[in-house]
Amino acid sequence: MRLINRDNLQRLDLRLILVLITYTLLGLFLLRYYQYQINPDGIQYIGIAKGYMTGAFYKVISAYYGPLLSWLMIPFLFFAKTPVSTLYSTKLLSLTLGFFTIIGLRQLSYRFKMEEVVRTVVLFTAIPVVLYFALSVITPDLLMVCVLVYYLAVIFDPDYPSKLSHGVICGLLGVLAYLTKSYGFTFFIASFLVLNVLHYFRNSPKEMRKKVLKNLILGFTVFLAISGIWIGLISGKEGKLTFGTSGTFNHALVGPQSQGFPQYSQGISKPGEVNSNFEPKEWSPFSSWYNFRYQLNLIKNNTIQTMAILNSFSCLSLLILLAYILMCIQPPRRLILHGEVVYPLVTVLISAGGYLMILVEERYIWLIYVLLILMGGHLINMLFKTDFFTKERFAKVRKAAVLLIFAYSFVVMPANYLAGNLHTGEDIYNLSSTLMGQYGVHGNVATNDQLTDLNYLAYYMNITVYGQAQKNISSAELQNDLEKCGVEYYLVWGSNQSVNLTGYNEITRGNLKDLKVYSLN
Repeated sequence: MRLINRDNLQRLDLRLILVLITYTLLGLFLLRYYQYQINPDGIQYIGIAKGYMTGAFYKVISAYYGPLLSWLMIPFLFFAKTPVSTLYSTKLLSLTLGFFTIIGLRQLSYRFKMEEVVRTVVLFTAIPVVLYFALSVITPDLLMVCVLVYYLAVIFDPDYPSKLSHGVICGLLGVLAYLTKSYGFTFFIASFLVLNVLHYFRNSPKEMRKKVLKNLILGFTVFLAISGIWIGLISGKEGKLTFGTSGTFNHALVGPQSQGFPQYSQGISKPGEVNSNFEPKEWSPFSSWYNFRYQLNLIKNNTIQTMAILNSFSCLSLLILLAYILMCIQPPRRLILHGEVVYPLVTVLISAGGYLMILVEERYIWLIYVLLILMGGHLINMLFKTDFFTKERFAKVRKAAVLLIFAYSFVVMPANYLAGNLHTGEDIYNLSSTLMGQYGVHGNVATNDQLTDLNYLAYYMNITVYGQAQKNISSAELQNDLEKCGVEYYLVWGSNQSVNLTGYNEITRGNLKDLKVYSLN
């Protein structure tokens, strides 16, 4: 790779500082507009973090939720005394993770050949994308991106075999990825193995190949030794050997007989109680021809959905992937030498491929988002070497136009989201204040619909949620369920909805839009 002299390095550092200052100022400005953003997983991770803070370590260990995000929340939540300040603190953590993600992206960008002006545009383009990651949802997926960009910066390095420490660093970063999400376990094993194989065949000298093998062994040794501690803890709690249950649960959730999340269909029940009749059942695509075809159809639909998500991120996404695929059409011996082409494309395929069999959500493929920006920067760098951009008049104007179009294509989606979702979640916070302050809602609460919103209200109001009533339930059955569970308040969403309950009075008198609250006398 081209060496960078001290003057260039100083200018690059100043550019990075400018990028980070811009990111920080925009993040702090937007923070007040997203301080009420809340989502189900976010509530869970906050609850787990508070469990660790109170010393209930074994109780909050979860085979479904990775622990690393909750661990990182602890110092941010230490001085948070209210639900609102807690949410604010988690957003500060997300912005901090985004800060270090941009630093990692700058390091990873040097694994792609591009002019410094292109690299600078790439980093500035990443600002609204990372802000979107940080502010749109409380999720470990931003932490996963942060960890993996540093991992890829090491494993993509052409000089990766030169130091045994590279294998150790990859193993440690793999552990962090696994502790973030259980998907990190399979992703690291697959990507680390494949990329080491590519390094092995890329380096023909026998001594270099030995170093690749040593790095492979060291990386896996470190990864499995440390990961084994967490595997032992969650396996002991689950009563069976497991590295995580999220994959198994989500595969059952999308199964042919699944009714979705049980809490939305099983009816009113005590907190944490799951009716086995509604719980998603594990299934195998190889148990029957019907299941096999169902799995193939699931993969097809998830593939189409992934392509649609990437296209909605940027109209250039699929073109960039197509260009990289076309660049791979060459003799294997030549292809293996072009790491800046093969490595990111293989990583994209592995990252997306793991979800195709189960479930695809937009946040699952955020790593692909940042890789596409870097891959696009590399393609622009190749384009700028053609005569059209070097010898023709107005070459600089053409370059500027291409860079502007490139940046705009990736910025428009996250910028539109950030501008169009200001004050998200504030309506739920205001409703919680009204229900507590004006109507005194407390204790045990159930709902006819919108269970997710009730869970958000519970976060602010410290009420106990007794679930959502089954659809089309009769008044007598509903009355019985409410009495059996000791429900004190029943929320009815929808202006046309009404219920006939003995002993309950509607206390809002129509003052709340699309919501009635029935209180036990």
